[in-house]
Amino acid sequence: MTMRNAPPLPAMLLAVAALALAADAQTPQAPQTPATPPARGGPASTTLNYVPGVGDLMNLLVQPRHARLGLALKAGNWELAAYAHKEMAQAFRTVATVQPKFKNLTVAEMIESTTGESMRGLDDAIRARDAKRAAAAFADLTDGCNSCHTALDHAFVVIKVPEASSFPNQEFNAP
Repeated sequence: MTMRNAPPLPAMLLAVAALALAADAQTPQAPQTPATPPARGGPASTTLNYVPGVGDLMNLLVQPRHARLGLALKAGNWELAAYAHKEMAQAFRTVATVQPKFKNLTVAEMIESTTGESMRGLDDAIRARDAKRAAAAFADLTDGCNSCHTALDHAFVVIKVPEASSFPNQEFNAP
């Protein structure tokens, strides 16, 4: 075959490309397995969604509210104390909803048995604006937190009545 009888170069390239595509289409392809993300920590985690554990929730939700509540009581700011009390009760409910079981125990029952009475007493004292009863109920609440930690083999986690604010950007005295 001489160059005169050969098909033009663009036509040859087009034919080679078509043959390569046809050959690739006939080659069996291995099924693609999706990349599985690594499993994350936490007892209720999935590979798609991290669910915080009880410790995370206590550190993020309950402990700061406990401190705010104590500081509001210390400052005699009853409106802030009422708000912080409501927020703390909500935080306890959130922990029990997100992590209903811990060490095969029902979290809601543990929270109620160790803090329920003191939370109700504290609510009553805040409504009455009774500083002495509020301080005693807050001390009972703090003891309840620690008794729960002890019951769950976490006695090394000791909560105390706050001595100073860890919230430098919040005023605790009533306006």
